[in-house]
Amino acid sequence: MYKIIIIISIQLSFIFSQNVDELFSTANKYYNESKYEEAIQIYEKIIERDVFSEDLYLNLGNAYFQNLENGSARWSYEMGLKLNPRNPDLRNNNNVNKNYIENYIEVPKNSIIDFINLFFQSLSLNQFILINSIIILITSLSFFIKKVFKINVFDRLFIVFVMISFIFVSITFIKNLWDHNNNFAIIIKQESVVYSAPFLNQAIEQSVFYSGNKVKVIQQTESWIEVSSFDGRKGWIQAQDVRNLN
Repeated sequence: MYKIIIIISIQLSFIFSQNVDELFSTANKYYNESKYEEAIQIYEKIIERDVFSEDLYLNLGNAYFQNLENGSARWSYEMGLKLNPRNPDLRNNNNVNKNYIENYIEVPKNSIIDFINLFFQSLSLNQFILINSIIILITSLSFFIKKVFKINVFDRLFIVFVMISFIFVSITFIKNLWDHNNNFAIIIKQESVVYSAPFLNQAIEQSVFYSGNKVKVIQQTESWIEVSSFDGRKGWIQAQDVRNLN
């Protein structure tokens, strides 16, 4: 019975993978034929299946860009960059797309925060964890060699790697906290009205965010999100106007 369950699970996984590959190929075919809306629908269908990859987000972003949906294009590129911040195609296409965003809000210059952002955005959380795993493995090997072969030089190496491991574990923990406390979203509606409270009322309208701009999420209800922007504005917008970068 146990073997039958395993076999069925493997077969279902194979079928699921095959279907995703077929969907991806079909979406790429639509994209190459300049049928961008059809391509977008299929790429999004793949994401709904909890399948994510750099290539998927890159192609989806390109389809949105060609379809003149710059807000959704930026969301897709930046979701891909969360998987791999060093992907040159995602970085380049995201920068090109920003040139087409109306009233683009520049990030204010702050040397310390810029350095921290640059460092934490240089690698994804999974990549930080991978580096930690490698360092811990090397530390364990050096300890094993030190104990078994009694080689003096590995006494010092072990201490060095323990210190490096501690530093990188701390950095990874801070990276996780940084990402958790810096939750952003992308405006995807052409114009998103900012209110001083979570109510549809012209009397409390404050300003407008335009599609493609990034805002920081402060708190969220089912229908409303309180956000702040890099230019100092703060207020409530409708949840349907944004896509979260998480």
